[in-house]
Amino acid sequence: MAQVKIKDQGLPRVVEQLCSIDGVLCEDFSGDRSVFELATEGGSRELEIVFNSGDYRVQKNQYELLCRALTELGIPEGATYKPPPPPRRGMTPHIRATRERQKQVFEAWQEAWRTIRKAEKALDVEYEIAQMKDYY
Repeated sequence: MAQVKIKDQGLPRVVEQLCSIDGVLCEDFSGDRSVFELATEGGSRELEIVFNSGDYRVQKNQYELLCRALTELGIPEGATYKPPPPPRRGMTPHIRATRERQKQVFEAWQEAWRTIRKAEKALDVEYEIAQMKDYY
């Protein structure tokens, strides 16, 4: 059977979205490769993503590595935001602003998870379509 080349449309979008989140440093986001560092309070991980490999297994493995890195950094998939209890002294404008920033960062990571899963599903569909075209 011939090797099927798959063009992954979702991975560049995922990396672009991750690079827009605070705590993610993108070293190179051009060409066929991108190196970026995910940094949170739980630590940091450096990942290298290859965009135009064309091999389904390589692309699927990249999604797996990305998901594993997020999980190891303490960013769970599908979590809901639970703010800390209000302080006894009352809410000051500074505390409100800090909590709102925390919530926005939390929501950005959850949106990244959703984008990763959508892109991964789209890759699976593209692979199955390519397999059917090759078969018939």
